[in-house]
Amino acid sequence: MILVPSLLAVKFYRQSIQPPPPEEAVPASADAPLTEENPEQLFEPEHTGTAARDGEAQPAHASDNGEAGSGEPAPAHEVPASADPPSYEALYPDFYAPQPYAATNRVENTIYITFDDGPSERTDELLKILAEKNVKATFFVVGQSDPTNLARMRKLVEAGHTIGMHSYSHDYAKVYSSVEGFLEEFYQIFTQIREATGVTPTVFRFPGGSINGYDGGFYQEIISEMIRRGFVPFDWNISSEDATTNGALPAEKLAKNVVEGAHGKVRGFVLFHDSSQKTTSPPAVAIAIDQLRDMGFEFAAITPDTLPVLYNYRH
Repeated sequence: MILVPSLLAVKFYRQSIQPPPPEEAVPASADAPLTEENPEQLFEPEHTGTAARDGEAQPAHASDNGEAGSGEPAPAHEVPASADPPSYEALYPDFYAPQPYAATNRVENTIYITFDDGPSERTDELLKILAEKNVKATFFVVGQSDPTNLARMRKLVEAGHTIGMHSYSHDYAKVYSSVEGFLEEFYQIFTQIREATGVTPTVFRFPGGSINGYDGGFYQEIISEMIRRGFVPFDWNISSEDATTNGALPAEKLAKNVVEGAHGKVRGFVLFHDSSQKTTSPPAVAIAIDQLRDMGFEFAAITPDTLPVLYNYRH
């Protein structure tokens, strides 16, 4: 149980210090099949692009080209010359998934509906719709102080949905201050989920996606450390675009974005948001489920063995 995640961490470390392959050699979609030449694929690379471009709202001072608000590129995180493990590996000794990283299950013709930023007033509506449609989904939640929202965490778990981590504060400056800052944020939400629901979360999503205007210098190091601890990261390859404006877009438009994004996909990881102001997202989910079923897709909640999709970084 110790060896496997450690080997995976070494794999990610080696990838992080190697030059990127030529552009034409990098898969551009999440649909490339596993092959005999690549049986140990840890994730399927998704198209390049910042999260803001793909439907996840970022703070106004985050730019779209990987630069921080000052106009300077995000600082590179230097890999220490010493072979000693980084000190953050010793932080939070109980911050481990109950299983080693083994996310290799690739089920085709499947849609994974995901919700970021909850729980909220919308959670109850979403749970009702999902129950009516007999669909299991995945909720990437943030820290809560409201007892009602803590109860909603329990409700979504009791309904058979997957609960994942999305940071405690969702404050980009805190989450991406350093690898240590990231671990602190995710340990806080890990602990709250475990205490509120009795479930140990095993999957997570970066606020803003794995590549954003804040973590460009060390996102690979974060992924490596989280995988070493057994956690599985997930981006998305279909966006409802319900976070591209402060208001709420029409439900029909959100559903259309999802359905159009699903064309040509073998597996779809759909991004919606579970937040109070996104009043049209629940009805959009209902519309999208019906239309995606008509296209031949089935639905599932993410599990620790689901092969994830991650953004494909170009230097």
